[in-house]
Amino acid sequence: MTTPSTVRTLKQTIVRLRDEKATKCQIIHALTDGILVLKPNLTIKSINDQAKNLLIHSAEPNLKQHSLSLFKNKKGTVSFKLLPWLERVKQQAHKDDEHAEHQVLVWRIHPKTLETAPLLLKATALLSKNGQVKNLLLLIYDRTLHVQIDEQKRLMQVAFNSLNGQCITNEKGFITHPNPSFVQMSGLSTQTLIRMTFTQWFEQYVHFKSVSTVTSVLATLLKNKTWSGEVEINAQTTRFDALISLSMLVDDEYNVEHYMVSIQNITDIKAAQLQIQHMAFYDELTELPNRRFTTEHLQLALNRHQTQSTYGALLHINLERFKTINDAFGRKTGDLFLSQTALALQSTLGSNHTLTRVGGDEFAIICSLHSTTLAKAHSQAIQLSHTICDALNQPIEIAGLTLHSSARIGVACFPENATDSAENLLINADLAATKAKQLKNSYKIYAYDPTLSIEVKKHRILEDALNQALAQEQFELFYQAQMGAQDALHGVETLVRWNHPILGTVPPNTFIPIAEENREIIKIGLWILTKAFHQAWLWNKTHPNLNMSINISPIQFHEADFVKHLIDLLKMTHANPQNLTLELTEGVLISDTETALSKLEALSQLGFKISIDDFGTGYSSLSYLQKLPLHELKIDKSFIARIPESADDIAIVESIISLARHKKLTLVAEGVETQAQVNFLRQQPVDIIIQGYFFSQPCSASTFAAQFLTQLSPLDAPK
Repeated sequence: MTTPSTVRTLKQTIVRLRDEKATKCQIIHALTDGILVLKPNLTIKSINDQAKNLLIHSAEPNLKQHSLSLFKNKKGTVSFKLLPWLERVKQQAHKDDEHAEHQVLVWRIHPKTLETAPLLLKATALLSKNGQVKNLLLLIYDRTLHVQIDEQKRLMQVAFNSLNGQCITNEKGFITHPNPSFVQMSGLSTQTLIRMTFTQWFEQYVHFKSVSTVTSVLATLLKNKTWSGEVEINAQTTRFDALISLSMLVDDEYNVEHYMVSIQNITDIKAAQLQIQHMAFYDELTELPNRRFTTEHLQLALNRHQTQSTYGALLHINLERFKTINDAFGRKTGDLFLSQTALALQSTLGSNHTLTRVGGDEFAIICSLHSTTLAKAHSQAIQLSHTICDALNQPIEIAGLTLHSSARIGVACFPENATDSAENLLINADLAATKAKQLKNSYKIYAYDPTLSIEVKKHRILEDALNQALAQEQFELFYQAQMGAQDALHGVETLVRWNHPILGTVPPNTFIPIAEENREIIKIGLWILTKAFHQAWLWNKTHPNLNMSINISPIQFHEADFVKHLIDLLKMTHANPQNLTLELTEGVLISDTETALSKLEALSQLGFKISIDDFGTGYSSLSYLQKLPLHELKIDKSFIARIPESADDIAIVESIISLARHKKLTLVAEGVETQAQVNFLRQQPVDIIIQGYFFSQPCSASTFAAQFLTQLSPLDAPK
């Protein structure tokens, strides 16, 4: 019989059991690990909140109704089947010990965020007294933190074993973990290092470049927790430049836990920096300082002279005929020529002046004059320029070739005013060198003056206009008669004229030098030859013996395909080369006589006649007359202009006449303007072709034909 006390006791027991169950549930749900209790059929008997979060992501968990995103690898390419794995655990329960565990590390991919997380699954079969599986216990551990720690360990291990030297100290600064690179760089053994503090190692083996003492390094380290700087390490067997980084590791209360020292050997980096700096400031070919160096050091020199109230000078050197050498023999020969020229300049200057290369064939000299007046600086610079010209006006032997060149020098003294700058001085000296090219004396040296800037501006306007002239058909060929014996027509010379719509008629002696400088003369010269060949063919149809002379620029002549271009033009225009005379200056023969001889022989074999224009004004070398297939000499108008008044010019003309008579060459006198000049020439023992304003000014093709050719029948045509 149930008594009231028994009922009361029973109720108390039920309440206690309920409380204990609630407490156990609270404990289970409070755990950070996931817990699942599964029935033998693998349905969920109980599950805590963490298991739901880690594994199922569902308020109503059912392993069979959910496709769990579990994988064997982090990338999620090999899936993991949870239920078959649990089934195997259950089947092996009778074979294992009662408390045997089965575990596996898997990766979960969140179905919404796609984030990955490593999970460690541990499964244990719970057996009844008779050995039957009554439940399966599945524990789920989040291994994210462990995996991250492992990754950090691997990264630290890789970093610590890098080529950079690294060591870790304890809180007192004693070295505890030097890596192999640190040991190798220090030149000390590991046993020696671990008996030292890092400050002791610094004091004995490290020289700081940016600070003076170890104490100042430590002060910065205590303030900022880091320090880095360039040092020199004096190891036991070697010395090298390095970059040291120091780090101080502290806890939350700023207590020092460790120091870390990192060393990077920067010897190769320093060497590369020096090489880059050398490449930035020095010319690769000549090993001379380049334009950038020139600008910076010229500015320093300018500042120094302004402070000291002294004067210096800048010389800008241009090599004459270098382009001709480069075009004729190739870049390799041109480079060797520049190198030899640089050596010649260095031996001439010594160490008192700074020689640089500022362009292709352009050199500069920053002169160390320290003159007390501008006039004295000018005088010393001019004197030095004469010495340089003498040194460069010497033949240079390269690969069996004897090459000749000379220099034109622009001089810019400084400081002249407070606004002077290195760039302006370079420009001024360059302008002066350009002006020096126009000088006729043996020393082409010119000192800058402000009027040059105006001239250069005009020069550049002409240069820009010249580049467009051919395309805009602004050129025209004019023709000037050449009269033979009894004032009969002998031939005609072609002369180019430039008619600019704004600048007007630009004289040839103004634009031809500009065209040669920028090599526009090559295109202009080809246009002239094409027009002249065609006109010669037209006139030769009715006057088959009429001769036409055509001026050839040295730049054009030295083109590698010059002879080929003439052959192509003969085929195109059907002109007769036997009625064509090519006029060349003596200058084409100087830099490369052998190549010039080869081209002239080829032209002569084609039927062209070869004439030396302005004879006597060039290099006064008569030896080439023995070699070249010449047909004609032209007496320069500068000799004709002063006869018969000048005895010296008469003597020169008579010597040229004697030479031509001996060599059986045709003679042409140009620039004839007076009857007295005509009379003098007609009295000579040979027939001289006369060309000049006395008989005819240059005129258009139609005017020339009307004035000279229409009055002649084919039988009267010149022979």
